[in-house]
Amino acid sequence: LLFGATGSVHLTEIAEQLRGSSFTGEPLVVAAMVLIACGLAFKASAAPFHMWTPDVYQGAPSTGTAFMSTAVKAAALAAFLRLFAGLMPDLQSDWSAAIAKLAVISILGGNVAALVQDNTKRMLAYSSIAQAGYLLIGVATGTLDGAEAVIYYLLAYGVMTMAAFAIVIIREREVENGDEIAALTGYGRVRPALGIVLTLSMLSLAGFPPLAGFVGKFMLFGSAVDADMTWLAIVGAVGSMVSPGYYLRVVTVTWLPVPEGGVRKVLAVPGPVGLATFACGAGV
Repeated sequence: LLFGATGSVHLTEIAEQLRGSSFTGEPLVVAAMVLIACGLAFKASAAPFHMWTPDVYQGAPSTGTAFMSTAVKAAALAAFLRLFAGLMPDLQSDWSAAIAKLAVISILGGNVAALVQDNTKRMLAYSSIAQAGYLLIGVATGTLDGAEAVIYYLLAYGVMTMAAFAIVIIREREVENGDEIAALTGYGRVRPALGIVLTLSMLSLAGFPPLAGFVGKFMLFGSAVDADMTWLAIVGAVGSMVSPGYYLRVVTVTWLPVPEGGVRKVLAVPGPVGLATFACGAGV
């Protein structure tokens, strides 16, 4: 449909064709961008196109889940930036509000649903839905500051999520139900280094200063305020106030006293996994 409206599949030529146009006079462009936004929102796990995410995150091998939650999301958000802010700056008033609504639904829906999860991977799935909402705030602004905030937060989100999944991967090798939050009870007392990395990851995802997640959210919310979308920054801040309800639960369980009988089965950490774990912890 976008090709039909512009006569090209090259981004620079499409941008040239759309310069100075309006959605009201281009029904094919409207249909094309709605469908493209839905597809990219599906890939980014943004609500209401997120229904696949919790089951796939929980059911897939943790290495695959870690890849989906970082690389796939980064690619989808990069496409959002290029196709909307890059191709249609003159049409920002039309598409910005729609993407802002996606951000709001994702932030509120993801954070609320994550509160009741007992599986670490499923909790991180709903967390990723909320994180997609935060990232879409930067896209919705349509500004350079918003784009810079998205790029920075993608890097921050990548390291803090990879750190969390690395701990899950290590624990899954040791016990059958290693992806359950209960399997982490007392784990930080037995393996303090891994406990510290997991704690840093959870606190950063929740947006505690001075960690990378706080800096990223500060940049995203600041770009929204500068773009006269203060209401969107407020929604993001409210979501960040809800998120400690589940992130701190993981931290608390990790540092609880060791359960009676000790932490079940502790194995040596493979070299590459350990390197990735502590590199991501340092990145956070």
